[in-house]
Amino acid sequence: MRNKFALVLSILLFLIMLTFIQFGVFPNGTVPVNTGTPSSPGITQSLFTTYLLPFEIVTFLLVAAMLGAMYLGERGEDK
Repeated sequence: MRNKFALVLSILLFLIMLTFIQFGVFPNGTVPVNTGTPSSPGITQSLFTTYLLPFEIVTFLLVAAMLGAMYLGERGEDK
């Protein structure tokens, strides 16, 4: 029962993220890159304005993966 719930929840979250990426996040299919200057204000400005939601989603997923790996690694030592 627990595995089925996790599978359904994973598929639902994947579809939600795919919808954001497909229809709203990358309207032209490209990411604007400012290559003419030593600093990159174009990337940072777009990262924290236009692409803030995907940035936060990736951050959350990476933290969840790190915590899951720590949990699985710690659980194996008890045996």
